Amino acid sequence: MRGQASFIPGYGRFYRPQDEVRWKIRHMQEIQQTFERGLASLKQGERSDALFWLQRAERLSGRDDNISFTCAMILLESGAVRQALPRLEALWARYGMREAGLALAGGYLRCGEPEAGRRIMGQVLSRNSMTAAHHTLADSLSFPAGLPGWAVLSNEGTLRLRVTGNAVVGLDGRTVGTVPAGVHDLSLMISEDTGPWWQGQTLTISCAGQPVLGSPIDIQAVIRCQSLVMAEERGVRGWLWYPGEPDFLPSMWIEGHETAFQVEGLAEDFSSSALLQRPRGFSLPYEDWPQLAGKSTSFYDQYGRLLLGAPLDPVLMTLMQHPRPAGSVRKGWTVRGCRMPRKGAKSSTIKKVACHDDEAGCAIIIPVCRDEMMVRACLERVLETVPASCRLIIVDDASPEKGLQDYLAGLARCGRGCLHRHEINRGFVASINTGLTYVPAGWDVILLNSDTLVSGSWVERLLRWIRHEGAGTVTPFSNAGGLTSYPKRDRDNPAPDPADVAELDRMFQLQAQSERPVVALPTANGFCMGISASCLAAVGLLRGEYFAQGYGEENDFCLRASEAGFTHLAAVDVYVLHHAHGSFGTGAAPLLQRNLDILNRLYPGYDAAIQRWKDGDPLKDFRRQLDWRRLRQYRMQFSGAVVSFQHRGGGGVARAVREQAARLARAGILPIILEPTETGCRVVSLVVALDVPNLMFVLPEEQPVLLSFLREMGVQHVIWHHMLGHERGLRTLHRQLNVPYDIYVHDHVWFCPRIALLDEHGRYCGEPSMAGCRACLSRGKLQVDEGMDLPAYLSRSAEELKQARRVVAPSRDAAHRLERHVPDVGPIEIEPLEDDRQIRAGSPPVRSGCPPTEERPLRIVVLGGISRWKGYDVLLALAQHVQKNNLPLRLILIGGTHDDETCLKAGIEVTGSYEDDDVLSLLEMSGADIGFVPSIAPETWCYTLGWLWRAKLAVVGFDIGASAERIRQAGPDWGRVVPLGLPVDRLVKIFLEMGCRDENRKVKKKGYFAERIKIS
Repeated sequence: MRGQASFIPGYGRFYRPQDEVRWKIRHMQEIQQTFERGLASLKQGERSDALFWLQRAERLSGRDDNISFTCAMILLESGAVRQALPRLEALWARYGMREAGLALAGGYLRCGEPEAGRRIMGQVLSRNSMTAAHHTLADSLSFPAGLPGWAVLSNEGTLRLRVTGNAVVGLDGRTVGTVPAGVHDLSLMISEDTGPWWQGQTLTISCAGQPVLGSPIDIQAVIRCQSLVMAEERGVRGWLWYPGEPDFLPSMWIEGHETAFQVEGLAEDFSSSALLQRPRGFSLPYEDWPQLAGKSTSFYDQYGRLLLGAPLDPVLMTLMQHPRPAGSVRKGWTVRGCRMPRKGAKSSTIKKVACHDDEAGCAIIIPVCRDEMMVRACLERVLETVPASCRLIIVDDASPEKGLQDYLAGLARCGRGCLHRHEINRGFVASINTGLTYVPAGWDVILLNSDTLVSGSWVERLLRWIRHEGAGTVTPFSNAGGLTSYPKRDRDNPAPDPADVAELDRMFQLQAQSERPVVALPTANGFCMGISASCLAAVGLLRGEYFAQGYGEENDFCLRASEAGFTHLAAVDVYVLHHAHGSFGTGAAPLLQRNLDILNRLYPGYDAAIQRWKDGDPLKDFRRQLDWRRLRQYRMQFSGAVVSFQHRGGGGVARAVREQAARLARAGILPIILEPTETGCRVVSLVVALDVPNLMFVLPEEQPVLLSFLREMGVQHVIWHHMLGHERGLRTLHRQLNVPYDIYVHDHVWFCPRIALLDEHGRYCGEPSMAGCRACLSRGKLQVDEGMDLPAYLSRSAEELKQARRVVAPSRDAAHRLERHVPDVGPIEIEPLEDDRQIRAGSPPVRSGCPPTEERPLRIVVLGGISRWKGYDVLLALAQHVQKNNLPLRLILIGGTHDDETCLKAGIEVTGSYEDDDVLSLLEMSGADIGFVPSIAPETWCYTLGWLWRAKLAVVGFDIGASAERIRQAGPDWGRVVPLGLPVDRLVKIFLEMGCRDENRKVKKKGYFAERIKIS
């Protein structure tokens, strides 16, 4: 029975969709509220508080780019340049955003790294315009380095030169003039026979033969435009903007009107994936523009380029003006998520038949627009592999790149392809349709994106699938192939190295030799889509009137083909690399969403049908076999293999497993980590290049398959790190494999079904007698384990511990507790999870001895996710006591709790979640004086204690568990153990006695939380 998951998901525990939706809504609300608090603090001039709230929002959001940029800018303004640089570097690399580049260049200059700043500034100037506010920065990065100056171009064609002498200006290799420093109009410098300046590619500027900073200028990058236009119920809406000059007010031309329209207002309810987008929006009601509904209308930017989504056709406007169809959204769909044939359509039964005669031809259509290097790579690979009987049709969609034009013309002259060029850019759909008009009747067709890489006999293999009886289209596997994506099926995967594509393709061929499933897809994917001649004849061209430049047009084609009785197949023996969204870049998302809305209007229930097909996942077994094959190849470099069980709770168990797996791999043993799922288990891979997300097994039904897999891997023994959440049958896996097993103790689950030795009130239970444990469990209405009573539970633990080859605990405290509750367990080996002596190497923490004051409060830091057993109640009570009595203490939680808002109101600085790579920098930034481990139940180990010691902090902890054991071993310089249950007023006195760290290492902070201390 499906129900809400326990605190750690596992076998038989399912999240209800409504619970997940509620959690996501609450989480998004928390991020938004936190972000708004940061902006409000910034507006009030409280920069320190603003930075706290914004960094918290950044962590809660998983480092949202817009929030990260805001944090980076405040850090720069606060002088924390080194903290800002990593954020800016990531944003500049991801988006090439002008503001990030300028801030990054300035940051490098302030850090004394002018060469790095000069490199970034050169990239900014070559692809963006620039305001006067940054002229001084450009001066500082050019003239002191001996450069003759710098240059920048605007969308108006204004060339600004700050140079020491006359500059020679060249356009696409031709000199257009020699000019002095100042502002120059390119349209006046360039002769009419050369053409408008905006049609050029490269602008070079040099003085005395030396290039200025920013040269060469990429004209097309400077004037790049992001846009969208769409028909709605009441009119036409759209937006456009120029990321290289965000404040530039664009103009728009509408077909049939002689004058341009300046688009001034900021757009509403539109978005793209661009960072800091500032689109200018327009709205054209049908009542004011009745002619829009009468004929196809194109919309252009000021350079004559079609806006994405244009032209708009009357049939589209008619579709969007009508309300969404009512009734069952399943109408017209099969239960598997495929479109039903219309009445009278031919049968779609798939039967393998002999291929056509050799005379039957195949045309490969490749539309091309930009990115010369990518297009070259694609076409060269196609030309190496295409059979002589195939016709290669290349459609140049008015590429603005001169080098690409020349390359394509050279191919055509050599007879290596049929080239057709559009005079103006018309988009992907129009390019495909142009190519289709040159395909002879009766020929099959393969549509191929120019951002792909193919291998070997890919054409012949695709044709075998195309020529199945009833086949309409076929789609190969790809890293980014939609329904045929691999290895992850629910998202685009990173593109593999081009050198590895042929090997991946070979692997698919080998797998298909042993298993060749014939799987029907609800729709093909246009990155590489084979179309049978009979399907093309029945369905016709792509419908550009709905889908403009692209996205969704192949889905519409396939759904029309399904209604005509054709089936769409997965070509399981072909793999094609695909650089997803290469044609539209960051402008892809809004066009994709626009066209998906149209698709759902045309075919009500489309999204739900696709989801039903995904839920059924007919390609699941094939993907699993591929993962199996890849892992088998990887296994060859090891002498053996080990299975490790872990739960899905992450935390310290996951870290211990990860670190042990790394040691095993270095010793020549392949670690195979098994993690529970709702229906069985899955293999977790720690190798970045060897993601195996499809190695999942439904249990107990697929227990024989799992055993076969593990035997083939050569498993030598099994390690139990944690069995929580695993299907019961896996507890005997070692017997079925006939190998020994080891047990690593990570908590008290062996004798406490509550795991953490807490009672129903969240307090340490004191480890009572059997009767006390039974009473505790009954009060909490806790089912021990699959209906077992407590004696049976303990008996099972004792038996499993005794039969293990080794039982290993990370601390003596953990071993002693286990021995007390499960007698005769045998010798327990002690293997600490960290080397405390190495962690504490060097001088101990230094404290000044100065008592804290209101201006210089004692800063106490707590690290991690703090649940009740980790000391949430203690931490909150301590904070409330400090707040009530206006004490000179500051509590900082680097992590989170189940109720952050209550902690924040009590004055605790709750930063939000963190990654291990960030811990030391966060501790340094906190300016902490003392670490605090507030756990009220005995931990078997405590990774946070190690982090606090690495930050050279003395640590206070309660006298319980491994933390107390380790602090005692470290000595008084490194911390202090205090009695469990110590009242907070006495705990405060202990902190005050320990005093602050050396004053030179203190970080002062005022603002919101300083004020909070004064609140009674």
